[in-house]
Amino acid sequence: MSWLSTVLTAILIGLGSNLDNCGTGMAYGSHNMKFPHWVNGIINAIGFCTALLGAYAGHVVSHYISTVEASWTACIVLSSIGLFFWYSQYIHPRISPRRENLRLLQPGWRQGFILGLGLSFTNLTVGFGATVSNLSTTWVIAASIGFWGYIMLWAGNVVGYRVLVKSLGRYSSFFAGLILILVGIHQVTG
Repeated sequence: MSWLSTVLTAILIGLGSNLDNCGTGMAYGSHNMKFPHWVNGIINAIGFCTALLGAYAGHVVSHYISTVEASWTACIVLSSIGLFFWYSQYIHPRISPRRENLRLLQPGWRQGFILGLGLSFTNLTVGFGATVSNLSTTWVIAASIGFWGYIMLWAGNVVGYRVLVKSLGRYSSFFAGLILILVGIHQVTG
């Protein structure tokens, strides 16, 4: 495989494996939340590490975590956050006797870690699948996944924060939750 072919393959794998990051960034942005760059860095450092883990230990990991289990775990984490958006905006204010708002905290290191794990379960299988035929591309593939994950999360967050939150108004929480749930379902079906 030539170096150009390796780089192009790595870029396509990096973009394809991080479309969920873009959707997650949009969901948070439309919920009027900005991702700090350091939280984005945590999320994608975890993505990079899981891609490496998948590449180097994919065969061993596949004995313990199947592709289906990894997909369902990612689906549950992302859908739970989406359902929390709906609950905090539409259900909790109606059932709480004190009418206090329940809010998702601005993304910090804990949220970054949880989102990083949720978004990275598929990186185990992507890293494994992408490097089965050529283990020498491991670092290129993992670096591409980490780089494009950062870019896609940032771009999605900017679009959500600057465009969607203004155009959706009071329905932004509904669409934020819907986007996360759809991204979670895509983990299982895609």
